[in-house]
Amino acid sequence: MIRIGVVGASGRTGRFVLQALRESDSCVLQAAVVSPRSPQRGHVVEGSAVVYSDSLEALRSCDVVIEFSNPTVSVSVAQQCAEWGIPALLASTGHSREQMVDIKQCAERVAVGLASNTSLGAAVLSVLARQAKQLLGPAFDIEVMEIHHKMKKDAPSGTARSLIQEIEDGSQVVFGREGTRAEGEIGVVSLRGGDVVGDHTVYFLGHGERIELSHRVSTREVFGRGALALAASLVGRPSGCYSAEDLLPESKTSKT
Repeated sequence: MIRIGVVGASGRTGRFVLQALRESDSCVLQAAVVSPRSPQRGHVVEGSAVVYSDSLEALRSCDVVIEFSNPTVSVSVAQQCAEWGIPALLASTGHSREQMVDIKQCAERVAVGLASNTSLGAAVLSVLARQAKQLLGPAFDIEVMEIHHKMKKDAPSGTARSLIQEIEDGSQVVFGREGTRAEGEIGVVSLRGGDVVGDHTVYFLGHGERIELSHRVSTREVFGRGALALAASLVGRPSGCYSAEDLLPESKTSKT
């Protein structure tokens, strides 16, 4: 059994990771870390003997750690895991350049996964978008649209930014375009409203035809199940930074 530590365990997505762990035959909850202000602190996690803790020290005996919190905490998690030799899957978004430098330094010592979206379908979307651009070439214009609930703090989403990194290849990226589209640019549109969990679509627009690659999430449960699969894939890998695409079940990618 793979012993999993969860940081942000009482949060919106962390709760679904705990649910996925209760249903798993190959992974078990080893530690559940929450904010010192969390009302869950000191209580027993449902379906286990683990107590919610506000200390990262609780992660020492884990085989891998999953983090759903915020950029500042995720850096601390990466640093502690690097010190202990424990791989970590970081799912927070919005890291500054300085924070990414810190995380990459940790990845020189241990395997670190960076997953702005832990659903396996989102990772596959990135792979397909990259392949589509290679196959279609410059004759097709590329646009990206993402939709999320009205309470989401960042726009564009971390997943949209990851998609763009896969397909930009030096192109100018325009967020919320106004006016005429320039040749070769990639436009990104963010829509916010209601309770949409997460929709992402990459459009390849040609003359007389278009291709739309879409991924839509209807329940946060997929993030919990996906996080377990990606975290399990980190175990035993050499040090380095891994994307969610690197950690797909059929991927054997190694990073140095």
